[in-house]
This record gives sequence, structure tokens and C-alpha cells, in this order.
Amino acid sequence: MKKISIQKGLSLSVVCLLSLNVFGQNDMDMSKMTNIDWKEDSAEIVTVNDILKTQQQVTVSNTMEAHFRDVWSRKDYINIGYNSSTLSPKETIPLGMDGSSTVPNYSSNWGVSFQAGKSSRLHKRPIANMLQFYFDFSYVDLNVNHYVKDGLGGDEGGKLYNTGMKKESGDYYIPWKLEKYEFNYGMSIGPSVTIAPFTSLNSKELHYIKFNIFYHLGYHASIVNLPSDENADANNLGEGDYSYDEIEKVRSNVKLLWGHGLTSSFGFSVTWKFIGIGYEIRTANIKYKSIDTSTYGDDKYKFKTSTNRVFLQFKI
Repeated sequence: MKKISIQKGLSLSVVCLLSLNVFGQNDMDMSKMTNIDWKEDSAEIVTVNDILKTQQQVTVSNTMEAHFRDVWSRKDYINIGYNSSTLSPKETIPLGMDGSSTVPNYSSNWGVSFQAGKSSRLHKRPIANMLQFYFDFSYVDLNVNHYVKDGLGGDEGGKLYNTGMKKESGDYYIPWKLEKYEFNYGMSIGPSVTIAPFTSLNSKELHYIKFNIFYHLGYHASIVNLPSDENADANNLGEGDYSYDEIEKVRSNVKLLWGHGLTSSFGFSVTWKFIGIGYEIRTANIKYKSIDTSTYGDDKYKFKTSTNRVFLQFKI
């Protein structure tokens, strides 16, 4: 009986020791559990919502980038304008009428123009999607201006020229008072700046509203045609020692002047997407010379021209 009691006692002691060991391990595991930073670990978990949000942000970013590329994509331009021009002599030019009259200033009664050009960016991306600097090249600048007859009711009974009078050189006076058609063609280059002030707003349509200011320097060639008008000649064929055939030839011949010179222009435009309106003032100094040097000599005449034009702009 004693032997059995001893065995039971030993067994009980072993069980107690094992129980203490198990409880000790449980306490250690619980201590480890309490030391885990659950917030830090949970931040590393990527959920489906996180993936969808990231993809949505990428899509929105790509869409806006494509939108602003479209806003700033149109760099070529075509302008169709209506002109108001002046033609002013820079020196005293005798008309050969009453001996004292000189060429006055002329103003056109209508004019039209056509321009085509390209703007090259000076920096790759617009500043804050609002400001872009360009260098422009207008490779076509074509203008036609019309000036009415001058002198109706004026010198010598409303006559506009007199073939009975010649210069000391023996050349005829150019009949400046006749109706005039001016044709000129030129090219120009220069800087410009475009501002899109509404790109920070939510309305995408307003992003396309842009203001452009430019200054260009160029060169142009000009031709002035003075259509013949025999009835405007003050010569009654009783003056001077000129034959009838010579006078008739001078009256009816083609009266063309040509010249060339530097131009400068300043203007602005407002556009929305592909269409806009603008205003430009262009000035030039030019020397005209008659093509018919055998009749009018080879003298050059200095003029200043000024053209104001309102234009409809197409952006391409």
C-alpha cells in the first residue's frame, strides 16, 4: 500500500510540473501577442479598394494630361482679315499739275488680307498649364488695298494729272491721284506669348480660351497699279511740243509701281479651340519706282504705309 501511495505521489508531482511549464509558455505567447503593433502591420495590407483607388487616380491623371495636350496642340494659324490702310509720302513729291501741288496722304476705302504661319514652342510644357512662349513664322502675308481717285473738284477742274507737263529730266510725272490698287506679299518672324487664364477651373471648355500677344518683324514686296483714265488728263493737246500719238500712249499705258521694305507689326488675338478673332497694326517704309522707266524715269519715291486689320483666325 505504501508503494502504491509513493507512485501516486510521484505521478502527481510530474503532472504539476508539466502544468506549470504549459502555463509558462502560454504567458510568453500572450506577452508576444501584446507586443505586436497591429496598426503598423495593417498598413502594409493592400486591399481591393486600394487597388481600385490607385487605378482610378492613374486614369484621371492620364485623362487630364491628354486633355491639356489637346488644349495646347494647335500651333499653325490662318488669318483672314479686313484692312484699313494709309499711304503717306515721306518726302515732297510734285504732282506736275499747277506747279505747287504735291502728293498727299491716301487712305484706303477697303482692303483684305490672308496670312498663314506656324508657332514653335520655346519650352516643352506650358508653365502651370497657363503660359506658353512661342517663336512665330508667318510664311504668307498677302494684302490687297484699294484707294479711290483723289482730286475730284480739285486742281485744274477736277483733273487728276497733266501729260502736258514734264520734269526737267524729260520724264512724265506719275499720276498719283488716279485710283490705286496696292498688292503686297511678305514674310515675318517674331515672338509671341499665349495665356490660358481659366485652366485652373473645373470647366474643361473654358480651358480652351486663350489670349495671344505678338510682335513680328518682316520684309515685303509691293506693287501699285494705277488704272488708266484718259478723261482725267488735264492736257487739251494744245500744250507743249508733244505729239498726239505720244500723249495717247502715255494716257493708255500700264501704270505700275513696285517697291520693297521692312515691316513691323504688333497685335493680339483671342481664340477658343480652333477659331478666334484678332487685331493687328503693321507699318512699313518702302521706296516705290515705276516699272515703265522709259516714260516715268527711274526715280525712287519714299512712302510710309500703315495697315490696321481685324482678322478671323483659324488654329490648326
